[in-house]
Amino acid sequence: MQRKSVKDHLTSRKHLQNVERTEHRKIEAAEMREKLQRTYHGPSMTSSMSDSIPDVPYRPDMFEHEKYSSELMCPEVTLPSLSNEDLFMLTDELFEEVDVEEQVSQQYRELLDEAIHLSSFGFEEEDGPDPEDSDTAMEEELPHTDEDCEGTYRPYPNMVSMLLDIMDNLPRLRISNNSMKLILWMLKMLGVPRVPSFNKFRGMQEILRKECGVTPDAHISDFQNHYHSIDPRETFARDFANPQVAPHIMLYPEETEGPRGEAWQFDRWKEYGPSQLTPMYSRGLKQFWIDEVSQLKDGSYVLPRNWIMRDKELHSDCSDVHVTPTGWEIDTDTRSIAATQFAFTYDDVTSVIGGDIIWRSGQENTPQMPNPLHKIAKGDDLYVVMLPLWCDDVSGNKSKQYNKHINIYSVNGSLPGRLLQQEYFVNFVSTSPHATSLEQFKSLRDQINATEKDPVRCFNAHTKRMCRAILRVPMLPADNPQQSEEASHIGGNSNHPCRKCNVGGGHKETETPTGYHAFYCDNESLRRSCSEIKEELNNQLKTAMAGVEAAVTKRQTTSGVKDKITEYWISQLLAKARKIKEESPRRTVDSIMEELTEWLKMQPGMKMNPLLDIAGLDPSQDTPVEILHTILLGVLKYVWHMINTLMSDKELELLAVQLQSTDTDGLTVPPLHAAYMVQYRNNLIGKHFKTLMQILPFHMHGFSKVNNTYFELTRAVGALGALLWVPEIHNMDEYLADLDVLVGNVLDAFAQIVPSKILVKMKLHLLVHLKSDIKWFGPLIHYSTEVFEAFNAVFQLCSIFSNHQAPSRDIAFKFAGLNRLKHMLSGGFYPVKASQDEKKWVQASVAIQDILRKAPIIQRHLGWVPEQIENPGVIRFKSRNKAQSIPWSQSKASTYIHEIPPDNMLWLVGDNSKVVASSGNLCTLGSWVFVKASPDRQVIGRICKILLCSSSETASGFITVEESQLGAEVHEDFHCPTLHRPSSTPLVTVKSTGIQTLGLTVLQDVLFRFSAQHDCRLANCQPTRQVQKVQERQVTSKVQSLIEHADDNNFIINMFALHNSTVLRQALPRSLWKPKPLFSDRLARHTSIAEVLVISQTEKRAQTQQKTKETRARNKAAAQKGATGTSE
Repeated sequence: MQRKSVKDHLTSRKHLQNVERTEHRKIEAAEMREKLQRTYHGPSMTSSMSDSIPDVPYRPDMFEHEKYSSELMCPEVTLPSLSNEDLFMLTDELFEEVDVEEQVSQQYRELLDEAIHLSSFGFEEEDGPDPEDSDTAMEEELPHTDEDCEGTYRPYPNMVSMLLDIMDNLPRLRISNNSMKLILWMLKMLGVPRVPSFNKFRGMQEILRKECGVTPDAHISDFQNHYHSIDPRETFARDFANPQVAPHIMLYPEETEGPRGEAWQFDRWKEYGPSQLTPMYSRGLKQFWIDEVSQLKDGSYVLPRNWIMRDKELHSDCSDVHVTPTGWEIDTDTRSIAATQFAFTYDDVTSVIGGDIIWRSGQENTPQMPNPLHKIAKGDDLYVVMLPLWCDDVSGNKSKQYNKHINIYSVNGSLPGRLLQQEYFVNFVSTSPHATSLEQFKSLRDQINATEKDPVRCFNAHTKRMCRAILRVPMLPADNPQQSEEASHIGGNSNHPCRKCNVGGGHKETETPTGYHAFYCDNESLRRSCSEIKEELNNQLKTAMAGVEAAVTKRQTTSGVKDKITEYWISQLLAKARKIKEESPRRTVDSIMEELTEWLKMQPGMKMNPLLDIAGLDPSQDTPVEILHTILLGVLKYVWHMINTLMSDKELELLAVQLQSTDTDGLTVPPLHAAYMVQYRNNLIGKHFKTLMQILPFHMHGFSKVNNTYFELTRAVGALGALLWVPEIHNMDEYLADLDVLVGNVLDAFAQIVPSKILVKMKLHLLVHLKSDIKWFGPLIHYSTEVFEAFNAVFQLCSIFSNHQAPSRDIAFKFAGLNRLKHMLSGGFYPVKASQDEKKWVQASVAIQDILRKAPIIQRHLGWVPEQIENPGVIRFKSRNKAQSIPWSQSKASTYIHEIPPDNMLWLVGDNSKVVASSGNLCTLGSWVFVKASPDRQVIGRICKILLCSSSETASGFITVEESQLGAEVHEDFHCPTLHRPSSTPLVTVKSTGIQTLGLTVLQDVLFRFSAQHDCRLANCQPTRQVQKVQERQVTSKVQSLIEHADDNNFIINMFALHNSTVLRQALPRSLWKPKPLFSDRLARHTSIAEVLVISQTEKRAQTQQKTKETRARNKAAAQKGATGTSE
């Protein structure tokens, strides 16, 4: 409150209130001092234990300083003379309140940040020295000879140490220090020889890590956050040195006319230029480089432009090179030449001609020879490998108490997709409870970009040669919020909700026919780009230099670009610009911006998203749509919520009964717990939604409010899911055409129910980008994040056993130990010193390698899934002792097989039998199968009998199938093929593979298993079937209701099933499964919806504004009433 004199100020209301408040605080402080004195300085308890009191050092009373005068405590200070105005300003400062609440809030946030990373039980006690090690020196190096290592356990000292190390480094079986000490004690008590002490054991592991493993790197981010990481260059070096991995690494893109399923067969790899991919091909000691003249076996000269796989053989697109009297010249046309036709390298050619190649005058586009990449290869083979990076926030606890860590994992993107779904191939990169993902990505960016000039040097276990590798990041799989952050996107709740394109705007744009229809299209002209994002972020920084926050916010809202790193600098620039304006009001905006531009340049660290600077990576387009979070936890979750909220409690109970009655044979889903899914319908996870996607369309009848539009939506989502969950694509054009129709059906089905859904749920719009992502990266399941989500369990176990004082370091070092063990058991090579200046690459002993090859329990713990080869036609019985033996004449097969086996042969029959189909599926009694009844005839039916020859050593026999007729038209409601069992059901008996031992001549086969569901919708099946419940593996007297089928004749082929969806469609006529659009003219449909939507949304906004106005009025009235009551 301004006053012209001190007198006026001292009599002002504000001053008097401050004085009163200060006096009140003094009184409260005095009362608290008195209370403290009474509590801790009152009479003591009388002690009869001892009269002698030990001397206690003098401790001043807590408030003893109040006994002293301030004049004695403080030196004399002469104050300068103050004017009236200065004294007035000083009094305001003296009485200015400290914002205690803000200080407390800030301190609370800091304490919370620290506390959430601590264990619920405090810090784990540090391991003290082991008494047994007190007088024993630690070994300084490990032996590497058989004599020193008991022969077979190199580099371990003995078998006991090896087994203990394996036990301590299994990813999903973590052992604490205390547990390990107990194990060591037990081994000693049992008399096991050569059991190391705990400290010696840890010392041995440290030596192994230095010799056979990697050492995590410590980092300090630009925001001064500390964390540790495992260098991905070291990880890839171990991949090349691993004989279990190196042979599978694909180094070249591939063109194929057959099925396409691997990343290198799609456009993303081909987007890189030839020099950005593997630029050479090595055969023996010869290296053939692109853009270097080579000589073929026929004597002709060519200039290879690239290396690419065609028809499973390496080729190069080459330009012919001719020698003319005026010099060498290059043809403009190219032709494909197999790598096997190359004979002599560029060095061979120049040595023969006696010097460099002299080009014809006027020859254009002659590349530099030798290839500049020779310099960085330094005589080694040079490869390019792919490094997808996954990032997300993960709890370090397994309990409900959230302990946030930002994790980054990677896989070797040059490996086949079937391997990348195994935990064995997932690699930990870094974690931190403090550093954000972009902070951690900065060190990764530097490491990856460094390989452009200094490739990773490693030993290739496949070629037994040294090689070098350049790393490239082809994609960034993650959930949608994380991908938005990686793409510097403002988020899914903004006016521009898509990270991949610029669709959207204000409601005036999105509710027009054109703006609304744009959400249903993938418009290339609207796609974002890395350069566009960087330009916009630079513009935001420049705008911030003017000191107007609203202008920056407007840019972010208009563009949809917002970066967490840039946000930090924007806040700094805004504060500095405002300060400059306050200190120098007359300065122009241009001069302020010029000063701040120079200041920003002088600041260390990154100014924007480091992913924007990784060579060849565009985060806006290289963040593919992820099916777990977008389809299962997005689209299907919306459908499930919309449906179950329409049902009453009784209807929900009926839904549970219908779901539980589903025939799950042929679905490969976990056991159905329908009651759980209905009871906890708002807390389901991915596996539940994956099951519902395949079976829910068959159970959408019998509910009062669930009309046909909801059924169409469920059917559309199920059909789309079956098309997306495929490992390979056989006909790309046909597949993409079907995908267009099915995505359109899902979006249009949503629009029938909630037209505005696509405007507010970004995951729906992302479906339109599926087509481009599949063309770019391949089948969605190969870059699904499910394997990374599963790998989080390994991370949590490493986190739980950390003492939480340095969590990032502890976890990184533990993962280094896990990787080291995995590398050794796999037979991976590692360098050891052979002489003063040389190293040789060695493996762990054969006995150690045999553990992974021969011990399935270790394979499972390491996440290694060896390829299982099933012999088609083999019949298995879970228990032969429980099987019934019958003569041939009593079997159904005897009626249909004319070649009768010997009379003395008995056959096993039982309910626990299985047969291996040609596809590798295990088919049981009741399984629906496709059967090759003859070379030109296929039969569809259910297995009703399986016979196994009791004396056969080849596990072969006969399969009897009830044949069903395939309908000529699709089901009117489900749009799926139908099956009908005629009144006189024909039985078809086929012979399993290996039945040739009986002397039969015709070989027939079970092809594959599929899912079929009873048509309960038309048959009006009711829940009248009663079955006894099983608890604790015992049949109880309790019963549960299931659906009783009205007949056993009419079935629907489940085209929503994921298992064998590709082979099922190949076996059926396309007319029975070709998708049909829900609306033929989608643009007209969207136009009509938009015309109605703009009216309804305007009314909703008006109602919302009116409610907001009324709420504010009520709150204001209540506040005024409260103030009046207080004053009274």
